[in-house]
Amino acid sequence: MKFYKCNDNDPLYAFYQKDGPFYPVFVEKYGTKPVDVKDAYEITDEETILALNKYMQPYEPNKPKIYMAGPLFNEGDRYSNQLNSDTLRKNGFTTFLPQEVVITNKSSELVKGACFFMDLKAIYQCDYIVANCNGIEIDSGTAAEIGMGYALNKKMYLYKSDVRNYYNERFKLNNFVSGLVDNRVYSSIEEIVEELKK
Repeated sequence: MKFYKCNDNDPLYAFYQKDGPFYPVFVEKYGTKPVDVKDAYEITDEETILALNKYMQPYEPNKPKIYMAGPLFNEGDRYSNQLNSDTLRKNGFTTFLPQEVVITNKSSELVKGACFFMDLKAIYQCDYIVANCNGIEIDSGTAAEIGMGYALNKKMYLYKSDVRNYYNERFKLNNFVSGLVDNRVYSSIEEIVEELKK
């Protein structure tokens, strides 16, 4: 799919063309109606195209959809998230893993916007949320994703393999977050796979 911009002052106003007319990419912000675009030019940089394509289709078709919530700000977090996602994919699920589109300090406003809107769209479309809650304190973005999942009545599975959880009450999850999932917190991705298969 090809994407376009025009010479306006809105860095998030991107379009795609379907059967002639142009349509806004981010329907959450701009709606679904066709728009008149003057002086459109094609977006050609790979980072932006990757992000916009991921927004347009966050999941593979015809498979149960899982949103992978969790921190992604260091190598350990990303490695753990990838292992969990790979395990679920091998078991027949399609996962949306936010870290597959990376924002850097050089990313454009359009790429940053695409990452926000793709996460939002993927949560709305998912069947399940699997949240990595490792660490002394739950990641703020993960907590927001769990809260949104609860509001949308999504089935959620929280994952916390941190061994400190077994020895000290202080390292367990925030009481409110635990309450949103009826205190169902799993210690391995394999346990979650078994639950999903049920």
